[in-house]
Order: sequence, then structure tokens, then C-alpha cells
Amino acid sequence: MEIYLIRHGETESNKERRYLGWTESPLSELGLRQAEAVGHYLASLGIDELYCSDLNRALHTARVIGAGCGLKPIITPLLREIHFGQWEGLTFDEIEKEWGSAISHWLDDPFHKEAPGGESLKDVCDRMNEFLSTISDLTTDGKRIVAVSHGGSIRALLYNILNLKHTAFWDIKIGNASVTLIRRTEDKFAVDYYNRTHHLSDEGSRGENADDLSQ
Repeated sequence: MEIYLIRHGETESNKERRYLGWTESPLSELGLRQAEAVGHYLASLGIDELYCSDLNRALHTARVIGAGCGLKPIITPLLREIHFGQWEGLTFDEIEKEWGSAISHWLDDPFHKEAPGGESLKDVCDRMNEFLSTISDLTTDGKRIVAVSHGGSIRALLYNILNLKHTAFWDIKIGNASVTLIRRTEDKFAVDYYNRTHHLSDEGSRGENADDLSQ
């Protein structure tokens, strides 16, 4: 089984560098072009199933992808972004002004701390692992699956599979509409590559170069 993890296209709030968890924000014009570009790329691979987060930016991206692949997205809240609680929709400076050093403490240890009323990254890791378990039970080997999710959620899944140290979490870069590929061989998942953005070369990609992790 191959699972292509896609971060949604750029949103208006992404441009303003706001902490956007469960708060809705529409795709920007660039984000829509990114969705079309990644959809064109995925259509060339022959995708069997398409899943997405229930947040609109992911659902919109997935519908664009599905239109090119002939698939209707299967919606699941397991693929949601981390919930930032009272920090939803705010910038770092706005959070720091209201909550002082709490935001810095969270950045230092997001696995055991959370925003007021929000989730920890451990919560997100648990959700993403549940998603993997669910589709593993429902899908036969040899299938190509697309899952449209969010930057923090995809990083959380990579953190688990690669067994990274907590301090390495923020080193993982996941650009808008980037592609991350993981494979299941028998009962084990491995990461082939993450943050691949070559398909966005004509769309003003803000992603990083892909990191190949064949193993």
C-alpha cells in the first residue's frame, strides 16, 4: 500500500502566518492553483482511494484532486490539523502579547503542552495513527491512497514513523500542496520521501526541496 499525504493548498491565513487549526480559512488564488497542480500530478499516478480532513481547506483541495482522478473524497476528522484552542487564528506576536511566554513553552515541548483549550501534538499523533490503522484494515495491499491533511498532522505522522526525537519535530518542513509518500510493507510503514513540490514549479511553490528517506 502506498499513501500519498498531501497538505492542502495555501490559504489566506497561511499568507498572514496565523495559527490555523480547526478555524476555517479559504484557499487563496495561489492555493487553488496548487491544488490543481497536485491533482494533475496525482491523476498521472493512478489513485485508488481519496481521503481528506473535514476542514474546508483540505476538503476543497481534495475535491479539486478528485475531479482529476475521478474520485469522491472520503471525509474524516482524524486528518484534522492540531486544535490551537484560544490561540486559533492568531499570529505569534498576538499570542505572545496576550499569553506571554506560554507560546514559547509550547514550541519547546508541544508533545506535553497544549494551547489553552487545545490539543497537544501527542493527541494529533494518536489521531493520525488511528487513521493509518483504519485504512490498513479497510484497504488491500497494492492500493494507492491519497490523504489530504495539514502541515502539523503530516509532521506528527512522520515523527511517529521515523521515531524522531522531540527536538527534531520542527525540522520537518511540509509546504502547501506538497506530496509525502509512505509505504506499508507487511505490517510496517516506511517513509519514501516528504515535502516533494516539483509539481508546483509553475505555481510559485513556497515549499522546500523534498527529502528522500528510502528505507
